[in-house]
Parts: sequence; C-alpha cells; structure tokens
Amino acid sequence: MKFRFLLVWLVIFILMSVLTGGQALASGQNEDLKKLEIPKEPGWNHPSYRGWESLSITGLIATYYDLDLDRELDYMVIRKVIRKASAEETTIEKAIEIAKFDNLSVFFSHPVVYFTNGNPLFYCKGVDHRGNCRGDMWVDIAEDGLNGNEELNSLSAPSLRVR
Repeated sequence: MKFRFLLVWLVIFILMSVLTGGQALASGQNEDLKKLEIPKEPGWNHPSYRGWESLSITGLIATYYDLDLDRELDYMVIRKVIRKASAEETTIEKAIEIAKFDNLSVFFSHPVVYFTNGNPLFYCKGVDHRGNCRGDMWVDIAEDGLNGNEELNSLSAPSLRVR
C-alpha cells in the first residue's frame, strides 16, 4: 500500500515538473522571440525620430530612431535610393506628389531630393554612437514591408550566402 501511494505521488510529481517546465521553456522562448521582433518604423513625426543621412555606400539612406527615448540611437532602417532630383528644380510639394504617386519615400537635402523605396531594405535594432548597426539586422530583399519574410542576418552567423 505504501509503495502504491509513493508511486502515485512520484507520477504526480513528474507530471507536474514536466508541465511547469514546459510552460517555463515556452515563456522563455516567447521572451527570445520578443527580443527578435522587428519594431515597426515610427516615422519622421514620432518623438523617437532622430534624423537621416545619405550613407557612404552610394544609393542608401539611413533613418535613425531612439525608440526608448533615452537619448541614444537604438533603431535604424536603410532604404535604397530609387532616383534623385535637383532641389532647385523640384519644389517640396511636387516631390511629395511624385512620392505619393509612385509609393516612394522622399528625403530633402539641398541641392538634392532623394526618392527611395517606400519600405526599407534593412532593419537594425541596436545602433552605436557612430550610427553603425551593432545589434540584430534583418534584410527584406523584397522590400515589401514587415510581413514575416525578413531574414535575420549578423556578421557572426550570416543567413545569406556570403563569400
């Protein structure tokens, strides 16, 4: 009788350990997934917006954000330049009209107006003081917005075929 009682308690203990351990594991995985989520770009009129720059790699423009508003950059998106126009020949209103019609983003800088793809090519979570990506970086080859087809890429473990 004592053996049967001990066996029942042992089975209950093992089942409870397995069930609660699985829940802890699942919640740990959810936390890891939350860390890897790509934040939605807030936009230029959001308080976290910190500016943009034309990168030294020709044809790319980076937009910077401070998502947690701690006065340090922590998020960056990079877009490809589709075309340029002269700021002297193109008014701001005309550039915005063109961008809306072609579903592009527009960046003004005298003497050049940059038109970029409406959606980023790269998303970077973790930016150093020089504006370089030091955290997780995703590439969206299709440049079709955040829809799940973005691939996490890092220098330590690139997902794309790099030679």
